[in-house]
Amino acid sequence: MVKILGIDEAGRGPVIGSMFVGGFLIDKNKLQEIEKLGVKDSKKLSDKKRDSIDEVLENYGEVFLKEVEASEIDELREIMSLNEIELHAFVDIIEKADPDEVFVDLPEPNGKRFIRKMKKELPPRFKDVKFVAEHKADDTYPVVSAASIIAKSAREEHIGDLKQKYGYDFKSGYPHDKPTIKFLEKYIEEKGELPIETRKSWSTAERIVKEQDQSGLKDF
Repeated sequence: MVKILGIDEAGRGPVIGSMFVGGFLIDKNKLQEIEKLGVKDSKKLSDKKRDSIDEVLENYGEVFLKEVEASEIDELREIMSLNEIELHAFVDIIEKADPDEVFVDLPEPNGKRFIRKMKKELPPRFKDVKFVAEHKADDTYPVVSAASIIAKSAREEHIGDLKQKYGYDFKSGYPHDKPTIKFLEKYIEEKGELPIETRKSWSTAERIVKEQDQSGLKDF
């Protein structure tokens, strides 16, 4: 039996919330079974279809999920890049899954270099494992599509929980989303600080804090 592992992330760029890395391990001979489910890049699926596939994936293989919280991202970014944070999350899942082949959605320009970096962080037993790291791997390889679905469903559930917690629909949590910015500005104005799930090392968050500090100075 050849075990293949797909890995992808969701929530890499938002200013609010955790990043999730999904992994899916399956017997290579069973790949056609998940293809019949209609797995594809999670961004191309409706929420309902994505979640329905996510619910049954564990019947076909082994599901892995790693959450990297906003505070952890902020802390790690003091010593490494976001790509390196993602790489370490990938490595963590690879070690747990112990696959024969690994397929990952590439977060940086050079696939061969990224594979070398992963192997450097892994124990010696992985030196003969086959690695593939490509852009849009979630569109090309069903096993990565499955990982994409796992990560995206977890991210959406997390964001849904945060909206319920704060009683505010801030939409995606990404810096380009106006309701996200409005929520953060309103929150810091009322509470004097950003929500704990905010990635405070993001330039968007730093700008909002700076503007609030300047606004506070005007009151004196």
